[in-house]
Amino acid sequence: MINRTTLLNSASALALLAGASFHIQPVAAMTIGFDDLTDASGGFGGTPIGSGYNGLTWTNWNVLNTADFTTNFGPSGATPGTVSAPNIAYNPDGGEAIFSSPLASPFTLNTADLTAFYNDNLQVTVTGKLGGVTKDTETVTLSATAATLETFSFADINEVDLLVTGSGTHHSGYSGAGTQVAMDNLTITTGVVTTPEPSTLAILGAGLAGLGVVRRRRRAG
Repeated sequence: MINRTTLLNSASALALLAGASFHIQPVAAMTIGFDDLTDASGGFGGTPIGSGYNGLTWTNWNVLNTADFTTNFGPSGATPGTVSAPNIAYNPDGGEAIFSSPLASPFTLNTADLTAFYNDNLQVTVTGKLGGVTKDTETVTLSATAATLETFSFADINEVDLLVTGSGTHHSGYSGAGTQVAMDNLTITTGVVTTPEPSTLAILGAGLAGLGVVRRRRRAG
């Protein structure tokens, strides 16, 4: 028969376990195809992506309607770079482009389809940062004739920087020139699962040890 002391010890141990919460935040994976945006330029350079789109801040990113752009300016890597029609995102001046969480909430950069606009073998360095500190970086070489699905798996970051670091060579037959990069079907995962701190682990250990003592006493009795 379980006495009052045993019950109290068991209750205390369970309370410790309940108090050692992992504080799990829900995670959500999403694909950003930019096709729900409108290119108000009619393909003449694209339209800046507004801050807050899909919960992110966008710096030096335009949404571009590929068909309109091709009609206006001729062939480019924008067409093969359009994995989901009708739009892509791109850096209009060929310079560094950034997207980040305005509330500094961490996310994971999973994948993105990237294509060079005009230059074969264009080298692009993608950097993931948390609070301005670099956590991950990867340099990829892009084709101007086919989209490349790049896998990054940059976890627990709140900023992604895309910077051209090697210009490559102009693709014969393309009407324009520059170091622009097309991006489509960007996938990120928002939210994180917070791992327990050492103090929390100590609480868990103490709780489990307490339960073990209770069980041993019961057997000895």
